[in-house]
Amino acid sequence: MTPKPTKRFKPIDERIEALGETLPDSEHKLAQLLTAQPALLATHSATELAAIAGSSKAAVTRFIQRVGYDGFAAARREAREAQRWGAPGFQAASDLSAASEEAFGEHLRRDLQNLALTFERLTSGVVEPAIATLARARRVGVIGYRNSHALAQYFARQLVLLKNHVALLPQAGQTIGEDLAAFGPDDMLVILAFRRRVPVVAQIARHAKKAGVPVLVLMDATTPAKEVDATWRIACETSGSGRFDSYAAAMSVLNLLVSALAHRPEVEAGNRLRAAERLHEGLEEL
Repeated sequence: MTPKPTKRFKPIDERIEALGETLPDSEHKLAQLLTAQPALLATHSATELAAIAGSSKAAVTRFIQRVGYDGFAAARREAREAQRWGAPGFQAASDLSAASEEAFGEHLRRDLQNLALTFERLTSGVVEPAIATLARARRVGVIGYRNSHALAQYFARQLVLLKNHVALLPQAGQTIGEDLAAFGPDDMLVILAFRRRVPVVAQIARHAKKAGVPVLVLMDATTPAKEVDATWRIACETSGSGRFDSYAAAMSVLNLLVSALAHRPEVEAGNRLRAAERLHEGLEEL
């Protein structure tokens, strides 16, 4: 069985709050620093933290043990796992508060880098069979939870313009099992599985594999492929310039997929997009 991707730990800010004791001045400075910027634990050494806090390496060692870690290495491993998993407080972020041209440039640079890295890894060996299967599929289910839900909504709405029997799952008022019960090898699932995922995402993927349902998964590049089983995987760079992930590359990939799908002969023969445009005009909807 594939292990759950979630990691159970108590963040260092919670550990600090739970101390309930007066700290020596050298350790108090560290507590203030790591409460405000826990990401420093993942990116800096004990010596560097001491220098930033105006403390000492010995004080860092005592403090780390006081909050319940076996040592600094254990604390760093946990912080880096929180960073990988996407916890906003543990992301190494640029200061964008000034809303300056420099900040705008850094934000743009990061998104352009994400796009470049994502498309460098993208291959026709993944995209072409996924699109071909999507074009033939009897029905298509699009799934996304939390931040991935907005991406799933976008993709499902574009697919509706091209194919019949497209649904954003789970549908309102239903659990996912009710929707998946009818899916089989002639259908397809598209799962948006960006960090931080809920456990049911991996469970859905495992069920689809057992049922023979083709699955395309889009996920962040920091996630090991084994965490969500799939027929095809596309890894997107999501590292943001601030504390929150960027989905610019993911949106671009989704746009590419739906644009490629629109040119498939199976889809063009349906003329669904043309019919929808005529209805827009007839009903004066737009």
